[in-house]
Amino acid sequence: MQARQPDSMGPPDEDLELALGGDALVTRRYPRTDPPGPVVETVRAADTGVVNLEVLLHDYEGYPAAKGGGTYVRAPPAVADDLAWMGFGLFAAATNHAGDYSHGGMEATMDALEARDLPFAGLGRTLGAAREPAYLDTQAGRVALVAACSWFPPASAAGQQRPDIHGRPGIAPLGVDTRYVVPEATLGELSTLGDRLGLEDRKDFRRERGFPVPAEDDDEYVLPNVGGDEPIRFAAGDEFAVRQSADPDDLAALRQSVRTARRQADWVVASLHTHEGHNGMYNDSSVPEFLESVAHDCVDAGADVVLGHGPHVLRGVEVYDGSPVFYSLGNLFMQNETAGRQPADIYERYDLDPLRATPAELYDARVLDDDGKRIGFLADRTYWEGVLPVCRFRDGELADVVLHPLDLGFDRPRTQRGTPRAASDSAARIIERVADLSAPYDTTVAVDGDVGRVETA
Repeated sequence: MQARQPDSMGPPDEDLELALGGDALVTRRYPRTDPPGPVVETVRAADTGVVNLEVLLHDYEGYPAAKGGGTYVRAPPAVADDLAWMGFGLFAAATNHAGDYSHGGMEATMDALEARDLPFAGLGRTLGAAREPAYLDTQAGRVALVAACSWFPPASAAGQQRPDIHGRPGIAPLGVDTRYVVPEATLGELSTLGDRLGLEDRKDFRRERGFPVPAEDDDEYVLPNVGGDEPIRFAAGDEFAVRQSADPDDLAALRQSVRTARRQADWVVASLHTHEGHNGMYNDSSVPEFLESVAHDCVDAGADVVLGHGPHVLRGVEVYDGSPVFYSLGNLFMQNETAGRQPADIYERYDLDPLRATPAELYDARVLDDDGKRIGFLADRTYWEGVLPVCRFRDGELADVVLHPLDLGFDRPRTQRGTPRAASDSAARIIERVADLSAPYDTTVAVDGDVGRVETA
């Protein structure tokens, strides 16, 4: 396997079975039963499970951020016990919700995981700590997890430590540079527009006084944002398109983290949290080109598995150089309609009284029309479906990938929606959807009873 060659490492002595969970936006305690049910049995049968923790664990210690990642997600810290009981041993914590309760929420989440001795990656008290791999020793060898996030509010990114001042808690960022490609004639029109709006004078004003001004090449036009946010970059091209690329410094740091994990562990999982889609889309089943490139870079650096999540819907599966790349597993939990207390900011966003409205009224306003019919993304059945893969490695090589389809209860009431169950009637349809999404990668996914199987050779 190419990933093991740089350090001349042979295959580990033991084989590995690894279960993978998508977005765990879980805000309620998981009911423990005996026997535990097929979903839990699937995770527990593996050597360990890796899951994306898309929720903060605290008792409202942190201050709500001025702008959250949608619903301000928070769960009682004991939810971590439930996920561990299910069989998950490693937690990816780099998400766009990590800053929902500012740094206090981040620190409380880290405290809760550390108190339970649950390894996590992608979130740290400094940038260096957020980028560090997390490790878990199993009977099949040592498993490492590296995590990063591409879609996040700027205040959520961790800050670097200096000799003279401490760093800042936050996530491991994977910044994305966006260019809006337009024909050359349109680029000239934009330049003229900027001149008539006085934006070029604004650039000169800042430049003369020593303030930073974004650099632009001859075939670009940078439209400055008067409010002080990131400028909008336009580039000349043959067609209209949105092109994105990973920040080179963040990408180099991610590669280095994977290489470090490769040297220190028998198995390496790279977790990538992205909401971006193709050509500027968002939260859909398309895969942006930059994500494909980053996933391949992770495998080239030594990752055995790339675990993708973020858009809350399924995306395709690719087997790249012997390593499975899951561009999105969809949701493992989706309990954002029962998240408990919410700050005044989100009530105002939906024209509700920020002092007197209740969480129930807020969630009604978000997802119901005047006739009580569900609207928005929560009215889309695909948001309530996912897969739970189990990857089997033999002699250091990928031998088998089994996809267990999940039903999160699209047709059930709010009080029951969002908790995973093994899909039955919808199982074949979910697997066939994954197969269609995976076809562009020349990946064959076959229906085998109530599960799917990925062709690995």
